[in-house]
Amino acid sequence: MSVSPRFRFFIIGAGFSVHAGLPLGEQLFELVREAVRRRYGTENKLEGDLEWYLKYRHRCDEVPNDAPVDYEKFMSYLDLEHYLGLRGSDTWSDEGNESQLLIRNGIQEVIYARTPEVLTDECIRFCEQLLPKDVVLTFNYDTLIEDTLDHLGKPYRLFPNRLKEVRASSSVIDSEAEDQEILISKLHGSIDWYDKLPFLRDREHASQYEHPWESRHPVFKDGSNISSSQLIEGPFDEEDSLQYVYRVTDLSQLTDAQFWQCSPLILSPSSSKILYANPLKSLWRGLQQAGGLNFGLGVVGYSLPPYDEYARQALYHLMRNYTEYEYELEMMGLTKGPARILDYSPPGASDWKIRKNYSFMNWDRTELNTTGLSVESINWLMQ
Repeated sequence: MSVSPRFRFFIIGAGFSVHAGLPLGEQLFELVREAVRRRYGTENKLEGDLEWYLKYRHRCDEVPNDAPVDYEKFMSYLDLEHYLGLRGSDTWSDEGNESQLLIRNGIQEVIYARTPEVLTDECIRFCEQLLPKDVVLTFNYDTLIEDTLDHLGKPYRLFPNRLKEVRASSSVIDSEAEDQEILISKLHGSIDWYDKLPFLRDREHASQYEHPWESRHPVFKDGSNISSSQLIEGPFDEEDSLQYVYRVTDLSQLTDAQFWQCSPLILSPSSSKILYANPLKSLWRGLQQAGGLNFGLGVVGYSLPPYDEYARQALYHLMRNYTEYEYELEMMGLTKGPARILDYSPPGASDWKIRKNYSFMNWDRTELNTTGLSVESINWLMQ
């Protein structure tokens, strides 16, 4: 039986995954530090860089060393150090310095270990109500939604457009196939994604030597028994860097991998994460023009933090387009409803912070629910 699409956008943040036992913010980084200490000892590179950062913060801003650490700023410090090559010849790799890779691998380890084996009722309910042509923009690294859609047997893709043919001036979209699919766009990457481009550059560099060194990358090395597949299915534009992104089928095969061998393609929770977004840029393309001709808009657990200014810029246009561009539009029997934001505030607490972060919204056409994620609140979100 065919199901009529409703052309909806859903924006998903960490508050969606917390119900499944996955950590938020500061808790995530503390768990990452624990994972790194278990594997590499207490005197590891990450702890050394953190100590150096605390001295930097104290000398520049007179912040006491025992004051709480703003981990986003610490990771931004690492990002800028690597991106600008401040270490010179000590720069570890194109993908990052030691601590950056330790953090990304630690995030993968923590999230994979805490992902529930049994699908949650909330995620099942959300995915059951997703329809073909719906778009899910998620800032989460986990695979909860993909795992649930696989369980339900609902078709989806993880790349912007399925193409029939690539041409010099324009490409032909496979509309018939896309009409049956849900689009899951993981804007910050995923714990099961790996970028092949650094590996290819390493192989090219090695080939220039009389005795080229062998690659130890567990996913891409010759003879690897780890199953992976290219994220883009079918033809793709040769300029699209997403072509180098591969999805690993079974992450349990990588639990023993070392940080110097490989690192998942995720943008660490840093205020400078946009510096590393090039492999994922095609996921962002066109978002500023989206929303106007959609017939549903929901946000779940994404607080729109100030350090994600690039995300604010993209979502500002998308969400304003939805509430301001032809709000009375009727098409194919569809009409727009209010934009819906689902988040959590303790009973009796003010919702001012959520409203402040989304101050650009037209609140006459926006509804806010602060009861947190539940089967009932998901029904409200998707009605």
